[in-house]
Amino acid sequence: MPIKSILFPIDFSDRSIKALEQALFFCSLNKASLLCYHVYHRPSKGEKGAKTLIGRQNEIKVKYEALLEEYPVLKKAPHAFKMELGISTDKIIEIAGSGEVDMIIMATKGAKGFGQLWGSKTASIVRQVDLPVLVLPDNTSLKNVKSIALSYDYRLVPNHHTLETLVSTAELLKADINVISIKKEASDKSDYEKTEEARKKLMKELKRIPHSFSFHQHRDVQEGIMQYAHQHGIGLIFVIPKTYNYLEKAFHESLTTRMVFKSDIPLLIKKHKG
Repeated sequence: MPIKSILFPIDFSDRSIKALEQALFFCSLNKASLLCYHVYHRPSKGEKGAKTLIGRQNEIKVKYEALLEEYPVLKKAPHAFKMELGISTDKIIEIAGSGEVDMIIMATKGAKGFGQLWGSKTASIVRQVDLPVLVLPDNTSLKNVKSIALSYDYRLVPNHHTLETLVSTAELLKADINVISIKKEASDKSDYEKTEEARKKLMKELKRIPHSFSFHQHRDVQEGIMQYAHQHGIGLIFVIPKTYNYLEKAFHESLTTRMVFKSDIPLLIKKHKG
């Protein structure tokens, strides 16, 4: 499915404003429009700033106008700004399911762990939406991505719709694809015969893009993926949440959730639909 409209939740923090440049760059590659989306709450007693709902709305409008002045490229790009009263996580999930947008790009702190509120919102949204979600940790860039890692479990049947998101992104970024499989124990390594069918199907799906396959052993799958990414100059990691769902039994949080919090490399997440 072509990406025509991208949802970019913005809270006007330094983090989301820095990620805006990357969101605009990705929109330009897709020739897509950007929906900058801000969810706000009612002013409460003792809170700094506006004391009324109208005052809060006016504050937001001023911030948006200031953003347009600071980033003229935003003013020139196909985009819209929308603000709504509510709970940000709920509202983002709601608009993601409305059919108005084809993808979400979100900023997250990433490497510092579970103490960050915006990071927790990002992980919650990733778990609950079916759209592809591009997660941008602090100080990362999409402009020089030359290699994309696909973390893959060969027990998963390759899905054309899911993998097309990966292939089209690789084409736009002019990047190759590294298919990596991380196993916790040497005994877990799938032998060639068991993986050959899935591998052939993957090769068919990825035929438009230069690609390679490799197996690696690491006691922690997330750490193994990140280690591989840093050693091989990976600029973007493609995650299919169902790929490593067996790990959810061993951890309180899924692999995808852990990577959202700990990755210092952009993640493109697309749920598998069997």
